[in-house]
Amino acid sequence: MPDMPIGGLVRLYRVERRMSGVTLATHAGITARYLEMIESDSKTPSVPVLRKLAKVLRVRTSALLGEAPSEDHEGPVNPRLAEVERALYTYRSVSLSEGGELPTSEELAAQISAAQRSWCISPNKYSDVLRVLPKLIVHSERAVHESGRSCEACRQASEVYQVARTVLKYLGRVDLGGMVSDRAMRYAEETEDPLLIAAATWNLGHSMLSDDMPGAALDVAMKSSESLESLLSDGTPEIFSLYGGMQLVATLAALRTGDPWRARELLRGPARQAAERVGDGHNYHGTVFGPTNVGIHAVRVEYECGEIAAALRLADDVDITKTSSLERKTSLLYKVAQCYDCCSNDTAVFVHLAKAERLCPEDFQHRQDVRSMVRTLVKRAKPSYAGEVREFAGRIGLLD
Repeated sequence: MPDMPIGGLVRLYRVERRMSGVTLATHAGITARYLEMIESDSKTPSVPVLRKLAKVLRVRTSALLGEAPSEDHEGPVNPRLAEVERALYTYRSVSLSEGGELPTSEELAAQISAAQRSWCISPNKYSDVLRVLPKLIVHSERAVHESGRSCEACRQASEVYQVARTVLKYLGRVDLGGMVSDRAMRYAEETEDPLLIAAATWNLGHSMLSDDMPGAALDVAMKSSESLESLLSDGTPEIFSLYGGMQLVATLAALRTGDPWRARELLRGPARQAAERVGDGHNYHGTVFGPTNVGIHAVRVEYECGEIAAALRLADDVDITKTSSLERKTSLLYKVAQCYDCCSNDTAVFVHLAKAERLCPEDFQHRQDVRSMVRTLVKRAKPSYAGEVREFAGRIGLLD
């Protein structure tokens, strides 16, 4: 199922529910012809349409993206991910069986920092981080135990789990994302550091969004924002980054609870104001918060509202060279590609996907939403460039 295209998954769940195409299309508010095009993968549905289909089919939106919920997950394909799972569930027994000398606090801090930096700027970020993440989990947990739960050891464990949450999100492991977000929060709370707690809350909010819990994410983000307001008088970029990052979580959560105008108000108000205080070029606690990130979220909001022309206009004003984060750069390129896909402008879709692949080729091995766009492109590419599209799809392993 993870490699099945969106259209195939929609049809699979429709047949399983013994629902006719006309019934599904009517209840989702689309035409029967449009549903036929989705199921044949000649049309990729926008996010709002995907949510409507998921609601009618009584499944999570993530299930239609090939990201099966935990009860349906049959285990990882990536052997490195299997090692991460082993570390998450058996870190104490692994630590005892492997023994060896534990890295010093300074060495462990350097390793965590290197993993954070790799995830932000490396084109091979999945390989780089998955190679070290199992050891980081085991070592940080062992450091917590052997230090008697010292503040520094708890801080490092929280930071490790925050890195793990981001990686697991893009690998489609929503179930594990919730687990590591909870651990990051618990260790952060033991330090009593309000900024580390805010960073862990930001991660928790994103985990809730990934797990289709926008109402809970909105509540968590707004309460955390309120707790940070008393610190804003200090005016440090770190504080404003965390506060602004929380506003972005609230923006997406409000949007997905059906309140797009509140989402726009949060984005144009407190989020933009905080971004002006921070500027671009910073990455506190993985938030990569600044004017460019706010601009990318503005594009996302209009896209998810179905305002494709507005999203493309806003995208023209976003200069991704101002951010060092490859994830933020490719995020905008994917969103623009999705906008052009809604307009059936396949040439523009191909151009933006190709640019994203040059920046981060490993995304096309792991992100199912991106792979689904390429599958659709293969099916409907015009003869003048169909060869290039098939070569592209072959390179990322979508063709035999």
